[in-house]
Amino acid sequence: MSYAIFFDKDNKTYRLPVNPEELITSNKLNTEKYNILKLGEVVVASNKGLTTYSFETEFPYNIQPYVNSSKDFKGSDFWINLFETWNKNKAVVRFIATNGLGRDINTLVYIESFEVTEKAGEEGDKYVNFELTEYVEHKKKVSTIKTVKKTKAVAKKVSTPKTNPKATSKTYTVKSGDTLWAIAKTYYGNGAQYPKIYNANTNIIKNPNLIYPGQKLVIP
Repeated sequence: MSYAIFFDKDNKTYRLPVNPEELITSNKLNTEKYNILKLGEVVVASNKGLTTYSFETEFPYNIQPYVNSSKDFKGSDFWINLFETWNKNKAVVRFIATNGLGRDINTLVYIESFEVTEKAGEEGDKYVNFELTEYVEHKKKVSTIKTVKKTKAVAKKVSTPKTNPKATSKTYTVKSGDTLWAIAKTYYGNGAQYPKIYNANTNIIKNPNLIYPGQKLVIP
């Protein structure tokens, strides 16, 4: 599994044609400052800020020897139109960065900004600076009033089904940032054993490089 950057939207996965030279991940702790008599200024941590990701990459106009894949090459105009549309529509997209070694990045983000540069002598090629911000879903709390109807309680004998301990299977729920390599390393002590998990879950995993939070995997 080599170094690669992906975006996933509407069940379509897009791999950047050129890998950025660096990917910067920023984590910030939100704080508040107060002036207290005789103590002076103090700072108090309030909550964790959203994670941001920034990097620069190139979108060649014509296919080049250094692009990641020449099989389905798309020029710079395709990529600029794609990211402009996502940015304009305030789309939430999945951002995936993997290096084949340590923990991968697999999270939902907003494309907060992207700056396009075209250089003299390289007309048509685009150099783009990306600023991505972590997306966190906010669920609204809806208050409900339940009407309780009085009923006569009737005791029923409930039979407890017998369970076969040998029939139980081990499962794992995917969390943000997980990869099959990391899961295999946890359960088998060797990340190279990830094909075992992939082969046991081909009904929900289409690409072993792409797994998503919430998926329940069978661990053989």
